[in-house]
Amino acid sequence: MNTVTVKNTVLGEGRPKIAVPLAAEDSDGLQSALQGLQGLPFDVAELRADFLKQAADAGYVMDCLRQVRAALPDKPLLFTFRRAEEGGRCPVAQDDYFALVQAAIRSGWADMVDIELFAGEAQVKESAALAKSHGVAALLCNHDFDATPPKEEIIARLQTMQDWGADICKIAVMPQSPADVLVLLDAAQTMFRHYAKQPLVAVAMGKMGVISRLAGGTFGSAMTFGAATKASAPGQIAVNDLRTVLDILADEAV
Repeated sequence: MNTVTVKNTVLGEGRPKIAVPLAAEDSDGLQSALQGLQGLPFDVAELRADFLKQAADAGYVMDCLRQVRAALPDKPLLFTFRRAEEGGRCPVAQDDYFALVQAAIRSGWADMVDIELFAGEAQVKESAALAKSHGVAALLCNHDFDATPPKEEIIARLQTMQDWGADICKIAVMPQSPADVLVLLDAAQTMFRHYAKQPLVAVAMGKMGVISRLAGGTFGSAMTFGAATKASAPGQIAVNDLRTVLDILADEAV
C-alpha cells in the first residue's frame, strides 16, 4: 500500500493521525477555534467550510481558508465542504460544490481536499486529477447517516474511490446495532489487507461507533477525527482523550 506524505505527516504509516475539524460560523469564530487548538496533540487541521454562515460565498470561504493556512503554516490542512446530502450544513448546487472544491485546490492554501464520491462521477474524477496536478492530496469520501451498508458494498465504494483517483479513501456510516460496527471494521480490515492501494479511513458514527474512532488503526484506518471544542460529526471525542487511547493501543503511553 502506498503512503501519502503531507508536509511532515505520513498517512498510512505508524499510528492513525488525528484530524481536528474547525467548525465555525464566521471569521471571528474561526479565530477562536484556531486559538483553541493551541497545545492540542493533533496532526491535521480540517476546515469544515459548510459550517460558515456565508458558506455559499466562495470568496469568503477562500479567505477563511487563507486565515487557517496563515495560523497553521506547518500543519497539514484539509479543506472540506460537506454537502447537505451527506450531513453538511449548507445546501449547494452540484456545480457550486465543485467550484468551491476546485477553488481550494487552486488556492495553494489546502494540502488536502475532501471530494464526495457520489457528487458526480465526471466532476469527482476531474477534481481528483486537478488536485494531483497542484500537489494536493485528494481524499475521496462517502457518508451514510442512515445506515451501514453491507461489507461488500463498503469495500466496493472504497475500491471505486481508488479507481477514481483518490490519494486517501474515507467512508463513514451510521450503525444501528453493535453488529453494524463490526461490519464496518471487518470491511476496513479486508480492504486494508487485500485491496488497498492508498490509505483508508473508516468510521462508524454516533455513540455506538466510538470504538471505530479509537481502535480503527487496528483494522487499517490511517486517520481519525477528534474534537477540539465543537464536534463536526456524531461520536467525535476530545482530542486529548483520543491521543491517550491511541498511545495506549500503540504501546507508547508515558
